Amino acid sequence: MISRWAAAGSAIAGTLGAAGLAAAVAGSAPWRYVSESGVPGAPHAPLYQVSMLLLAASLALLAVPARRACALIGGSLGLAAPLALVAGVVHCSPGCPLPPYETPAARDLVHAAGAIGALLLCALAILLYSVLPITRRLRQAGWVGVLVAYPPLILSAAGILFAGRSLFTGVAERIALVAVSAWVVLTAALHLRARS
Repeated sequence: MISRWAAAGSAIAGTLGAAGLAAAVAGSAPWRYVSESGVPGAPHAPLYQVSMLLLAASLALLAVPARRACALIGGSLGLAAPLALVAGVVHCSPGCPLPPYETPAARDLVHAAGAIGALLLCALAILLYSVLPITRRLRQAGWVGVLVAYPPLILSAAGILFAGRSLFTGVAERIALVAVSAWVVLTAALHLRARS
């Protein structure tokens, strides 16, 4: 019963968080990092922060039914949640400078480490769903995640490393966040259906 409620909560929190993040970022230029929407003074900074908290809650709640399927998957999602929380609570400085092309402040590094760590652990969870012996539907959700989320995640990372702030990086980052958020909501819904 707890797993069922957690899956439902994850789907709801993930949907609200993704919609809020999309709304917070909608007015910003596509070559800006998504995190720039959370800088104090940005038009939708509070919405960005609330949305990140909802996404962190969604990951934490998804970890509950995921742990029943496989402790390793639940652990990766459980660790991703506080890192996403850090990315929401610790805002970057104006412009969200990132190495290697810009000089970041300490809080920029903390924010980036939280965001990147959360995405890496989500990517690990997606991969684990696709290869471990769990239910067929959950394994298929893992494969959907690999096919849909991995390409923009890889492109976003390549953009940060090789292009820095650019239209390519900004668009890839947005697509990656949409893909990972959609995968979380889909997987939570599948866990809810499996439990019901």
